[in-house]
Amino acid sequence: MHTVKLVFLWAILGMIPGIALAQNGTNSPYTRNGYGNLADKAFISQRGMGGIGYGLRNSQMINPMNPASFSSVDSMTFMFDLGVSGQMSWLEDSSGRERQSNGNLEYIAMQFPLAKKFGFGAGFEPVSYLGYAYMDTIRTGDNHDALTQALYTGAGGQSKVYAILSYDLLQRLSIGVKLSYLFGDITRNTQVTTYSATTSDNNGSIYSDTIRSYGFLYDFGLQYHQQVGKFKTVTVGLVFSPKTRFGARVKTDTLSTSPTTGIISDSYRVSGDSVFEMPASFGLGFTYNQLGKLTVGADVLYQQWADAKFYDQKNAFNNRLKVNAGGEFIPNRTSNNLLNKLHYRGGLFFSNSYYKIYGSKYNEYGINLGIGIPVQDRRWQDKRSFINIAFEYSRVQPDLNLLAKEQYFKVSLSYTFSELWFFKQKVQ
Repeated sequence: MHTVKLVFLWAILGMIPGIALAQNGTNSPYTRNGYGNLADKAFISQRGMGGIGYGLRNSQMINPMNPASFSSVDSMTFMFDLGVSGQMSWLEDSSGRERQSNGNLEYIAMQFPLAKKFGFGAGFEPVSYLGYAYMDTIRTGDNHDALTQALYTGAGGQSKVYAILSYDLLQRLSIGVKLSYLFGDITRNTQVTTYSATTSDNNGSIYSDTIRSYGFLYDFGLQYHQQVGKFKTVTVGLVFSPKTRFGARVKTDTLSTSPTTGIISDSYRVSGDSVFEMPASFGLGFTYNQLGKLTVGADVLYQQWADAKFYDQKNAFNNRLKVNAGGEFIPNRTSNNLLNKLHYRGGLFFSNSYYKIYGSKYNEYGINLGIGIPVQDRRWQDKRSFINIAFEYSRVQPDLNLLAKEQYFKVSLSYTFSELWFFKQKVQ
């Protein structure tokens, strides 16, 4: 029976590339830059706590933010987690205000023990999102007698499938490694049309640029957990991701038309010579945990984007700093009252953008609330699955007043399935 379930889950993972290419996770003009908006690495249960994860070590949560946490899985437990989200965004600039909405598959993941002290996991998660459509109109010509419209559109993003191996090296020290395969297309189009006021001629050009990414990424994690009282522990986590050059094939296409001459020119080129890199990243975090009652913690992430090449060039981006803090409280997990057994979560986060926009950047502030609803397994009193709901409000504040201000409200939902796949039941 377990073999059938594993085959089914691996079949789901096999469908991931098609799902990833079909989704569009954002509607933001800022995604015209770089690789688009960076995806949140935290799972839904963690997002309710502000997105903490580097020092989080919980046997009831899958936490791919720190691969060292995977050794905390119970020796008889199989876990599966799937998350989705819906988002409403408001964009505001000098020309007015606009509302957009979209949804997204956030991740698919599984985790189970390989042997004593060894934990293993695999899954899929987005890396970046791209999605925008807006238009600029200007007067051109010697006498300003022509009108030029430029329509900018973009879609796609990057995703990865990964495998994680974790080991309890010492009694309180755990290590882990995460190997990921990066893939995905980022496509940007610019359609320029010039309308003449003196003639009926309209000249147009369409420029298309696609980056197809492929290659391996690496994350290394460490966690040290120390008991500081009865059923109380402090965990400190470190994560390092080296700067990595990945494969990229760049496709450019230019199509020009002129109704006056009837000439249509098409220029198409594929190049694999440009260098693209993911930055070196350093993550540090801690949590304080009172078993079955309280968890609080904080994380800091620093990414050296300025050193990563984009189209062969360094200093195309800003270095990025992100800070998260939050926690979870359970009134009474053994109570018969459902409200007392719920996991109440909350948190905050701050991040600056890695984009360079006219030499400037923006800052993002956010607040999170969440709830974990235990789903009791009647066959085993202590093993529970969870329905997790997270709410997020965030605001994008650019340094320059001419740039658009953005607000987001996101609702995320996940189901964390936990079952005793490795427990041999006795026949009475």
